[in-house]
Amino acid sequence: MPSTSENNILIVEDEMLIADHIERTLHSAGYKNTIIAINVEEAIEIINNKKLSIVLTDILLGTKRTGIDLGELLHNHYKIPFVYITSHSSSDMLSKAKHTQPNAYLVKPFKKEDLIIAIELALFSSELKNKNQEEPKLLIKDGHAMAQIPLSDIFWLEAEGNYTLIHTNNNKKRLIRNVITELHLQLPANDFIRIHRSYVVNKKHIIEYKAGHILIKETKLPVGRTYRELLDNQFKSQ
Repeated sequence: MPSTSENNILIVEDEMLIADHIERTLHSAGYKNTIIAINVEEAIEIINNKKLSIVLTDILLGTKRTGIDLGELLHNHYKIPFVYITSHSSSDMLSKAKHTQPNAYLVKPFKKEDLIIAIELALFSSELKNKNQEEPKLLIKDGHAMAQIPLSDIFWLEAEGNYTLIHTNNNKKRLIRNVITELHLQLPANDFIRIHRSYVVNKKHIIEYKAGHILIKETKLPVGRTYRELLDNQFKSQ
């Protein structure tokens, strides 16, 4: 997780005394990069022009558009972690707020420690979520180093004796010292299918399938008789 000095924090609060207090509290904890907005419109303009780590927003902002309206945008559109800070803790308010899936909810007055913990947990959970959503990769040994190939970049694998030729986007090829069966076992079965003793293909890149071949980009690859029934069933189920 980035250090506190690298995090950009937006404070959305229409009462400037409270906004200044939150900003000073953050500065004392090492969060130096802070910006203040007094309404949703100002907040959206800042979000569109600056990379933010987290947003702290009051719910009642003295305008028609509330912090909950902003929370919906942050969750559904911007994908930025956010914390509600409010003096209102009614069950109705909580019910509306929870549907926007905030990372935390702080009720005024709150302690400095509560604010810092809420921010740290929000940043950590966001980082963890982003890592879990990263595209899966195939880990290979490339010479004396290890390398990762995003699975979506792989078009097909081609057996070359005890080696495997990996065909990727932009017509790139990588020769790996692994037999094709070993590599196939490392790939998700829902996306990669064996069509021949010499070929494993990424189903997402198949343009055309006929009894004797499949087409990936402009390349025809043969379908072995042993694998035709399996391939037929795969396409019938789609």
